[in-house]
Amino acid sequence: MVRSIAFQLTDEESRSVPNVVTRTFLVNDMTANVLFDSSAAQYLVSFALSKKFSDTSGALDYPLEVEIAYDHTVSAPSVHIYCVLELFYEKYLVDLVPIPLRGTKIIVGMDWLS
Repeated sequence: MVRSIAFQLTDEESRSVPNVVTRTFLVNDMTANVLFDSSAAQYLVSFALSKKFSDTSGALDYPLEVEIAYDHTVSAPSVHIYCVLELFYEKYLVDLVPIPLRGTKIIVGMDWLS
């Protein structure tokens, strides 16, 4: 079992957090609210958006236990592999773990920028 934490932030709340940036980008040719979080260890996607993905899902080796709200943990057993995140006309392949998030949201760590 792998553990992670995901914060439920609104757009307004995310503006006041210094290590978080939000913007709308394309993921698999669909508009998504992408939250870039320098403290995120996993790449996560809302159920609402992941249901629109083509069949690119697979099972994780170990379920990901994600704390999404004060002591509320969900188990995420699957991952959408090779999703295309388009940032300013550049395309990046990312693997996204579906969890319950509000709206069509994606949380992305910023480790891939280095």
